[in-house]
Amino acid sequence: MQTASIIYYSDNKVSDLFAESIRSHLLSISGDIPIVSVTQKPIDLGQNICVGEIGSSIYNCYRQVLIAARAATTDYVIHCEDDTLYNIEHFAYRPPLDTFAYNKSRWWVEEQNVFRWRNRSAMHAAISPRELLIETLEKRFELYPTHVSEKKIIRNWGECGRYEGNMNLPIVKLETFMTTLPIVTFNHRGSLMGMRRWNESDRIQEYLEPWGSAKELREKMHAV
Repeated sequence: MQTASIIYYSDNKVSDLFAESIRSHLLSISGDIPIVSVTQKPIDLGQNICVGEIGSSIYNCYRQVLIAARAATTDYVIHCEDDTLYNIEHFAYRPPLDTFAYNKSRWWVEEQNVFRWRNRSAMHAAISPRELLIETLEKRFELYPTHVSEKKIIRNWGECGRYEGNMNLPIVKLETFMTTLPIVTFNHRGSLMGMRRWNESDRIQEYLEPWGSAKELREKMHAV
């Protein structure tokens, strides 16, 4: 019996070709893990819930996450986004039921054809206890029942377990882990958070196991 579901959420702003490459890879490694996809345009991926073109924003992204979590039925949900390549090792991790977990073995694939790593957590690398995720996000939306400015959202919102104190909400536990094999996210123009800036402390390399060359991976994912 599966203990986790994949929740895939997208504003459908990435190109159809790239999106199809991401989803094909996801299906190739997901096995019998159930998938709930919540998107702004209909797609053929697991149980698809189309919310319509509600707009690209952090607020709406988390709304889609909540809808997906409510639709899933397993103890855990694995967050999967439309610009990230995952692996089976990542899918296997399970935190305690009172704790959000984030895989720090994640790299960006940059336009400059390099991989870049930074020591921080991210929602697209999360494994969440489903009921805890629902409870945590519902408390946020009780405070913000309608869309507020992106500036306010960016300051107060982010990964569950990191930002509850900003909103005077109950603190929830967070842990990090690192898989042997990394997951990778494409840093691309037009994404929800825009192009992520580089820091001097970031690690840079052109080749990364098991993905190979950053240049070849980018070309492969965008290939016709």
